[in-house]
Amino acid sequence: MFLLNFLKEIVVIKAERNKRILNLKIDIPPVNVIDIATCQELAGKLKEAAADKSIAGILLSGEGKCFSAGASVDEHEKKLAGDMIFSFTEACRTLYELPMPSVALVHGICFGGALELALYCDFIIADPSAKFGVPEISLAFFPPLACSALPGIVGRQNAAHLIFTGESVNAERALSMGLVQKIVERSGWEEVIHQFNKTSTPVLRLAKEAFKQGLRTPLDEFHGDIINNLFLNRLYKIGDVNEGIASFREKRKPEWKHR
Repeated sequence: MFLLNFLKEIVVIKAERNKRILNLKIDIPPVNVIDIATCQELAGKLKEAAADKSIAGILLSGEGKCFSAGASVDEHEKKLAGDMIFSFTEACRTLYELPMPSVALVHGICFGGALELALYCDFIIADPSAKFGVPEISLAFFPPLACSALPGIVGRQNAAHLIFTGESVNAERALSMGLVQKIVERSGWEEVIHQFNKTSTPVLRLAKEAFKQGLRTPLDEFHGDIINNLFLNRLYKIGDVNEGIASFREKRKPEWKHR
C-alpha cells in the first residue's frame, strides 16, 4: 500500500488548456508506462473535465518519445492484477462516457494498455511514427479491454490478428484497417484543437450525447429521445443555433456565445 501511495504522488498527468480544449498528457519518462496510479489520476482528471461545461473536447497524448509503452508488467502479478484491471477499466469507462468528444493523439509506440485507453477515445489521430499493438499474448496474457473494443473498430479478423499474434502495425496499416482516423504530423496537431475551438461548445456536447445514445438505439426508435428531445427540443434552446443560421445567410463566420 505504501508503494502504491508513493507512486500516486509522483505520477504526473499534465493538463494543458487551450481555450475550450483540455489536453491531458501522460508524462512518465522514459516511455510513459501506465500503472494503477496513472489510471486513477487520469480518471480523476477526466471526471473533473466532464463536470466543466466550458470544455468542448479532450485530447489524450503522451510526452517525450512516445504515447505510451503500455501497462506496467510488474502490476500483472496476481496480487495487483485485480486493482490494475479495475483501474484501467475505470479510466476507459470514464473516457467512453465523457460528455464531450475525445481524441487520442499518438506518436511513437502505443502498445497494450495504452492502446486500450486510446480505443475508448472517440477517434485516434496518429503521427507517421506511430505503432500500435497488443503484445500481451507474448507474455502469456491477453488484453481484456481490447478484446471488447477492437472487433467493433477494426473488424473481427483484424482484431483477431492483432490479439492472437501480438504483432504491431504502423500508422499506414492502422489507417487502412480503421484503427486510426487520419495521419497527421505532430506539428499539425494544433489543427485538431482548432477544429473543436471553432465550434459551439454546448452543441458539440449535445452532439456527443446524441452520438452515444445512437450507438445503443435502433433506427426505428430514433424519433423517441434523439429526434424529439435532443434535436427538436434541447438543440433549439441553444442560442448558438440561431447564430449558425444567421452567419450562413450573411456569409460570415459565426460568433458563438457558447450558450
